[in-house]
Amino acid sequence: MLTEIAGIPAHPLLVHGAVVLLPLAALALLFAAWWPAARARLGAGLPVFALVAAGACYLAKESGEQLEKRPSMEGMRSQIEEHSTQGTATFLWSLGLLVFAVLVWAGSSSVVAARFSGATVLSSRVGGIVLGVLSTLAVAACIWGVVAAGHSGATMVWAGV
Repeated sequence: MLTEIAGIPAHPLLVHGAVVLLPLAALALLFAAWWPAARARLGAGLPVFALVAAGACYLAKESGEQLEKRPSMEGMRSQIEEHSTQGTATFLWSLGLLVFAVLVWAGSSSVVAARFSGATVLSSRVGGIVLGVLSTLAVAACIWGVVAAGHSGATMVWAGV
């Protein structure tokens, strides 16, 4: 795992990818879940974008776990534990966001509908509403996770400055 970039711990650099990409992917999912024109325009780009955002979350989480192992972090163990828990939860929510992005895309894809007859449930009125509500909950959880993990991380670094 990448632990340093140009002599700087990788985590504070990689976390910016998650902080930017996950909320943007979440907003794209929100638009696609409720607005058919956005769903049509985003197409297969929606799940790809969600995959990239989940990948950024994974890199942030893994690089943070590597940073946590440094002896210099020993004095912040309790703060790191809370931050780590929030980061892991955010990563897991990003995977949920990815699943819903795939389902929203699959519900509007003629290729998927032609290959899987069960996909018509996703494009039905009730299926679309249920998928929209669940997607909205995943979006809220992802944004909350980014804010909570970001706040706890920033507090650790910048408290007392």
